[in-house]
Amino acid sequence: MAKHKMSSVDTAWLRMDSTNNLMMIVGVMAFATPLDVKRFKTLIEGRLLVYPRFRQYVVDDGMAAHWVDDENFDLDAHLHRVRLPGAGGEKELQAMVADLASERLDKGKPLWQMHLIENYQGGSALITRIHHCIADGIALIGVLLNMTDEDPNAPDTPREVVVPQKSKVKKFAIADAGDTIANVFTSLGPLGQQIQSLLAPAIPALAPMAGAAQTAFDKLGPLKAPIESALESAVDEGMKIGTRVVSKYSRWVDDPTQAIDSAKAAAGVAQELAYLATMPTDTPTRLKGKTGTVKCVAWSDPIDLVRVKDVGYILGASVNDVLLASVAGAIRGYIVSKGDSIADNALLRAFVPVNLRPKGKEYKLGNHFGLVGLELPIGEANPIARVFEVRRRMNGLKNGYQAAVSMALLGVLGYVPKAVQKQALGLLSDKGSAVMTNVPGPANPLYLAGSKIAQNMFWVPQSGNVGVGVSILSYAGGVQFGLITDRKLCPDPENIIAGFATEFDKLMTALMWLENGYMGADAGAFDAMLLAEGRSEETVATSNKPKPKARKRVAKKKA
Repeated sequence: MAKHKMSSVDTAWLRMDSTNNLMMIVGVMAFATPLDVKRFKTLIEGRLLVYPRFRQYVVDDGMAAHWVDDENFDLDAHLHRVRLPGAGGEKELQAMVADLASERLDKGKPLWQMHLIENYQGGSALITRIHHCIADGIALIGVLLNMTDEDPNAPDTPREVVVPQKSKVKKFAIADAGDTIANVFTSLGPLGQQIQSLLAPAIPALAPMAGAAQTAFDKLGPLKAPIESALESAVDEGMKIGTRVVSKYSRWVDDPTQAIDSAKAAAGVAQELAYLATMPTDTPTRLKGKTGTVKCVAWSDPIDLVRVKDVGYILGASVNDVLLASVAGAIRGYIVSKGDSIADNALLRAFVPVNLRPKGKEYKLGNHFGLVGLELPIGEANPIARVFEVRRRMNGLKNGYQAAVSMALLGVLGYVPKAVQKQALGLLSDKGSAVMTNVPGPANPLYLAGSKIAQNMFWVPQSGNVGVGVSILSYAGGVQFGLITDRKLCPDPENIIAGFATEFDKLMTALMWLENGYMGADAGAFDAMLLAEGRSEETVATSNKPKPKARKRVAKKKA
């Protein structure tokens, strides 16, 4: 019986299951026409099951986890044909997705399952659940889309697993690096002692090294953890954190004069470790608290991606900045609608996955990403100012090492006992309120077994007491916004969803006001107009021409 050791990072995700939050990635595809079941099974066998992980179950003895080939694999145990109750509409589908998001996968079988809904709005729908230990969202989107075609009449030809290109990153030559490491510590000065103190608790967890590798890493002293995470010669694939960081360290060998740059990188890593250890909690809101065991799901109609790009172009912001600012506005509007007060400086921290795969390994299964804590400015009422603030915070995260450090720490936690891992992850998850993903999907419509995919959505899991999961996925020229919440904290996610398009329209309206000079210095008057209780979306959309009295007041304050 074939048996393969699971990487430490994947092991960490395996053991992260809790009663309140299951580590499953949940996806939904809606089809305009009924899905041909026979063709679909053929595609699963020829394009999905070619990945060995989907034919393997997991054995975890508490010390290590392994993938084991399932000699009794049965596709019918993983593909279930069901029908929705009642009208078979969006409400009924959302209820089924919520129920399945709260139901554990059978660990005696490969950790994935599909439910084919045969009566959804005149067509079909497919609910897919895959455990996070198999792969992260980026890889799984690629795997699932590998079953699709751009031509509805394309043959159901089997496809081989995409073989990643061999990494061209130069290995770190430990034997030649002794003097360089000394130079790094010299240039760090007193900071070197601080780094040693910060990393000391993590070093014992890195015991699974042997022979020459152990001797080599001993020479690195307090830089063991971050460098061990960055090197191609790391103890396993889960500890690699990507080409960019690897190349920073490998350049020490090629040019020792760059030691000072590496010292700055080491200092940056140390700062991120210190920040993660002392990270303050985000602003308490009704979306933050102890989670239950029941989920709720909702999603929006797609909005035009071209409109989003145009707004981003005008503001000098990315599509991601515009969308996240709209999410922040929708959350703000929901909290205010409940009668809760919200301070101007209120922040909601969302953990955002960052892909750390080297180029050429986009389709490699497993988890190859880090997390950054993005603080959404939910206290900011002005939609334009909110975009600028999101952009500022995102730029700060892009220039840091937080994603790399978080993945390295997950690799370390994969080696420690489950109880220790749970305690460590609990401390981190309590610092935030949401998990948020934004994945660019295919630009053109796709077909599965001849049926056109009308909508495509997915949600990544939350851990600990994080009770909100936000998903933004572009597909065929539209942007789909989805939400999964804990029912104790947010029993009506559809009310947050409804605010997403509204907030984007407010941003468009704000730009029109700004273009015509009506904003002036009195942003507060504009915000009050937009946020006035009971104002309908239609009124907001047509309010780009202010009343003469309002214009006079703004002009007076501007003067």
